[in-house]
Amino acid sequence: MSVLLLIILTVIPSLPTLTGSTNNYYNEPTDNKGSYTDCSITHDFGNITNISSSAFNTPIKQRQSYDIQGVINIKKKLQGGILHIIVTHPFKNYINLTFVDAKYNLCDMIVSFIGEYCPLKPGIYHGKFENTIPSLYWPGKYHFKALAYDENDDEIYCGMIEVDIKK
Repeated sequence: MSVLLLIILTVIPSLPTLTGSTNNYYNEPTDNKGSYTDCSITHDFGNITNISSSAFNTPIKQRQSYDIQGVINIKKKLQGGILHIIVTHPFKNYINLTFVDAKYNLCDMIVSFIGEYCPLKPGIYHGKFENTIPSLYWPGKYHFKALAYDENDDEIYCGMIEVDIKK
């Protein structure tokens, strides 16, 4: 009996991230063949343009470096916020495995992207982010999603990309 209870308590809370639904928050298909998709609700706060990456439209290998570049146009002063990163893998097109579901200090991430500290004044900023694909990721398609929220917890940005990782 206690084993059954342990299984229920372990499996039930994880079911929302293990669904194959295309409406699942964690696995919104981009259907963009590796291109960037702006999924922002509004552009009242600002927007990102001229986005390019070495990971767009081409398979990328485990432990391979990639970069993302873009121009950020901020229309309102940014005091602080949260950056929510989600990385999922549709395993065998049956369940979604969440590899990353983490929240970071938006200002810390902005420093690594554009080299400026919060508060950010309205204006145009050029940014570049470099990273390496971890060897932890299995070969296959991955959905990367980034959401940014300001200090009032209002969504100010949403971007998605589907990446094909090779061994």
